[in-house]
Amino acid sequence: MASINLPSMAHVENANRLLGGARPFDEGNILKLEELKETMMDAGFSAPFKGLLKRTMDEAGELSEAEWADLKKQVGYFKYIANLKKLSLARVSIALDAHKVAKNFAEQGYSDIVDHTPLDGNHIGSLMQAGEEGIIAYREIMDRVELAAERKKCFSVRVKVHGESFTAQLENPDNIEMDIVRRYGLDAEIVAVRPSTRRVPIISSKGVRVALASAVVNYAAGEVGGWLEAEEKGEVKKYNSILRKHGIRPDARMDRVEGFGGVKKELEKAGFLKKKGGKLEMGKDLSVELMRRKKRRKQEVGKMASLLLLSPMFKFYLATSEEGRKRKNLYPSMAVKPGVEQAALFEELGRLEEGLPADRVLMKKLELEGKGLPINGKRLGAAVLVSESGKDAAWAAKYLGMPVKDVESAAKILEKIEKGGRGSEFLRKAR
Repeated sequence: MASINLPSMAHVENANRLLGGARPFDEGNILKLEELKETMMDAGFSAPFKGLLKRTMDEAGELSEAEWADLKKQVGYFKYIANLKKLSLARVSIALDAHKVAKNFAEQGYSDIVDHTPLDGNHIGSLMQAGEEGIIAYREIMDRVELAAERKKCFSVRVKVHGESFTAQLENPDNIEMDIVRRYGLDAEIVAVRPSTRRVPIISSKGVRVALASAVVNYAAGEVGGWLEAEEKGEVKKYNSILRKHGIRPDARMDRVEGFGGVKKELEKAGFLKKKGGKLEMGKDLSVELMRRKKRRKQEVGKMASLLLLSPMFKFYLATSEEGRKRKNLYPSMAVKPGVEQAALFEELGRLEEGLPADRVLMKKLELEGKGLPINGKRLGAAVLVSESGKDAAWAAKYLGMPVKDVESAAKILEKIEKGGRGSEFLRKAR
């Protein structure tokens, strides 16, 4: 069947061209991706599948009798195009968020992680490179972030499009009709609108969460893989060298997978696999060591990825005033002032950072920063860190990258304020 040229497919071709050259990071791509996403949204790429399918078929215009001779094949073609449009928009959206995250990484001085973000919008490919352990770490991080969410007021809008019903949650009641048309197309019918609530994670944009999580996981998997490779010796080193030669991830138990006949023959010849009862088996010592390394890889990737995500966020909240966070946030869509449920995300950091009660420290700092104290920003964060964590000033100074004397003086001021009395009132008024 001959393909049908549709004007909107030019947007897909533009996306493929732009994303194909998305590495290395180029800040100039942010504006290009924003414009492309806007154009794709206006062309209805965000509509529900049935609506997008109808728009795609309508776009084809009048077809000749010969072209409609095999309707099933034609409808199958339009379904393929509609799917391609939705996937292209999703990829452009993730690429846009990834570029914004990469820009923030670069500004923080984390240039070595910039190109681990899914700049081409393909976060699945990034996770495949990270392996099984990376995929597990990614899922755990995403689940933790999404579970630590605050209830926020919104409006629940029930919409009907071509016989299908959908529910949208919108914040602004003033532009409901415009938002629904933009999201679902001109054929959308608003059935009902009612007040509701929705769960909002500490990073509200899913695209930003995807870009961040996949970046830290991909980076962590590479770092941990390098450590483990450097530690290889003896049988493990010889075994993994054969796997790498064939493009197989190290430490894989080849006696437990189907196929790979050529690799298995080479491993059998080298003595790593032996036939027993018609099956290939691995020696106990090697199998135990490979399982130990696999377990360690999973633990270390998960730990490093969590630290890479949580530690910069926690330090940013501690070191920056609320006004400073409003002017320049760490990541796009990150809460300026997290609520209790959102701050619970940092309980995990407490388990990774030598028992640091990060969630309690953060909530105390957020509580104090709006009270007009004579200490603010980084000094207030350092003082709270000392008072709530049980760590000394030297530890807090190293953790936040500031002089010990500044931490000590801030901690003394906070201690006097919290003790109360006339002295504390004087300190509150001191400016």
